[in-house]
Amino acid sequence: MTTQLPSVADPSHWVIDRKAPAATLPQVKVPAHAAPTRQSPERPADVFGEVRDVAYHGQLCGTDVIDANSGPGPMTLTLTQTRSTATQWTASASIDVWKISAGVGFNVTDTITNTESGSYTVPAGKFGNLQAYQLFDYYTYSIYDTQVGAYIGDGEVKKPVGFCYNSSTN
Repeated sequence: MTTQLPSVADPSHWVIDRKAPAATLPQVKVPAHAAPTRQSPERPADVFGEVRDVAYHGQLCGTDVIDANSGPGPMTLTLTQTRSTATQWTASASIDVWKISAGVGFNVTDTITNTESGSYTVPAGKFGNLQAYQLFDYYTYSIYDTQVGAYIGDGEVKKPVGFCYNSSTN
């Protein structure tokens, strides 16, 4: 399992706080003849799409600071978050969302609530910073047209599972 940090991150200052168990890929195969879900009028119905090649790539820290705290040492900075975050997903070709959910093994339209705390002890004579970021399980998948057996696109899913904490002093 790997965890990706934002590009400006110093890995020695990050703590990954995670209460959710590590992801496992389901052994689910969506039948090609399964009926599609109801479609909105703006989007054509997906009748022959299929999710394949689902891959779990480990954990990914978000790039947006969701909470922060700072102060002079000696002191301990603490952040406690309770956040409801929607699972994020993309698809580059038309596919029913329930097929994506079946492929990755969880409902990609769910909103997940996580509650966690992080802390950092600021040394005497220093000014400390503590930032919290969302932590995601990261999946990719391919989309195939089962009528012709051809690859037609791909997508990704980011499931919120906890928080990453970045600490620094100056």
